[in-house]
Amino acid sequence: MKITDLKKKYKNKWLLVKIIKENKINQILEAKPLLVSDERQKIYEYLTKVKKGSHVATIYTGEAPKKGLVFTFYVKLKI
Repeated sequence: MKITDLKKKYKNKWLLVKIIKENKINQILEAKPLLVSDERQKIYEYLTKVKKGSHVATIYTGEAPKKGLVFTFYVKLKI
C-alpha cells in the first residue's frame, strides 16, 4: 500500500510497517501495515517481537507537535 494511502486510511495512528518499496534516498514509498495503534508504546512492544533483519519502520500519521522536537530514526542493519 502506498504511504499516502496508509496516511489517509489510518489518520492519527501509530503504524508498524514492513517496507515494500523505497526510493534511492530511502524514503518509504510502499509498505504493508503489521500493527496499527492509537498508542506508540504498543508499537514499540510489538517491535521487540519482530524477526531480526526485518525491513520495518514506525510511522505516525497525525500532525507533528508544533512545540518541541520531533525526530525519527531509520537504521538499516545487516546481522
